[in-house]
Amino acid sequence: MPKESRIEPVHIAKAQWMKKQDPPKGVLEGHPYGTNVVVIRYSVDEIGEGPNLHVHPYDEIFHILEGSAEFTVGKNKFIANAGDLVIGPANIPHAYKNIGPGRLDSFDVHLNSEWIQYDLPREGENLSSKEFS
Repeated sequence: MPKESRIEPVHIAKAQWMKKQDPPKGVLEGHPYGTNVVVIRYSVDEIGEGPNLHVHPYDEIFHILEGSAEFTVGKNKFIANAGDLVIGPANIPHAYKNIGPGRLDSFDVHLNSEWIQYDLPREGENLSSKEFS
């Protein structure tokens, strides 16, 4: 017989984790529920917009729900379209931008109980953390 789970079933209503409805955006960290996952819903209508270059100390999986994105993961650049999955390994800088036409909508799964992110500097910016400057 499989070992019984240590967590309880939980229903989390949309209003409890979605912060913006149009375009949809929301974050849910798993630690309050005993799970080792963070889920993020990120959507953007503007072409060229998306998360800037950053890094996490854990792996991340992106699911493109709608639209197309240009991803940079380490030294790799590629296009991901609706239905595609992208894996971002831990400690590898990554970013993605909406390349249109229309909305980019993604569901991102962080394999950690809390969201930890280190933003990397844009040209001319300095970081406060010495390990990345």
